Amino acid sequence: MKASGRITLGLILLLLAGLLLTVGANSWKSGLVVRKILVEGNRVVDANEILQLAHVQPGMKLYDLDLMVIRRDVLSHYFLNSVLVERDLPSTIRITVVERTPLAMVNRDGILYLDQDGVVLPHQVSRELFDLPIVTGIPNTTRLAMGTTLKHPDIREALVILSTAKAVSRELYHLISEVCLREGGDIILYTAEEGIPVLFGRGHVSSKLVRLDTFWNSVVRERGIQDLEYIDLRYENQVVVRWKPSHRKVASRS
Repeated sequence: MKASGRITLGLILLLLAGLLLTVGANSWKSGLVVRKILVEGNRVVDANEILQLAHVQPGMKLYDLDLMVIRRDVLSHYFLNSVLVERDLPSTIRITVVERTPLAMVNRDGILYLDQDGVVLPHQVSRELFDLPIVTGIPNTTRLAMGTTLKHPDIREALVILSTAKAVSRELYHLISEVCLREGGDIILYTAEEGIPVLFGRGHVSSKLVRLDTFWNSVVRERGIQDLEYIDLRYENQVVVRWKPSHRKVASRS
């Protein structure tokens, strides 16, 4: 019985110690206040915009803040793809964001951006200047509302072309100044240099872009662009081009 009593007393003391620690920890936590709010990961969106959406001010109780509510409010910004909000003890709220990256411009009653998922983004004034291709020929029936995701197959293919071009090389991506849609017909690209039309057609995006990149760097750079009339990528494993009368028409296999 004596041993049993000692065990019972030991458990009671252990429970009391745990209770005191819990009370002390809660008391310590309740006294913590926000001294600093850090915003990380942003390049396009100004940190002050994110802070305004977060509604967190220095002096607020650190553990009275609902991190999920802060995340939801910050994520309402069209340019943000994901948001992580953390308490960094003893006095910091850390907001880490992943932004959407504009891939193309559209111009209908003003400039808007599209990311690779087809999400419509506002024209954001930022220190990051966007040298982006423009997508033209978007059907008038397509609603360009900010935050919506465009599902039109022509637009989706245009974005696949541009994202694949960026993956092939940054130079190829910046070579494209315009992607012209033609209501289900062949897509036409226009080059940033001299506005040369590139008859792209539909499908086989990767192989066509690799052929274009190779041809541009190995032939056009050497011969010059001034006499080039158009490039046609619609033929399998070929780059067909037309030069001005001083040159012959060339079909290049690759």
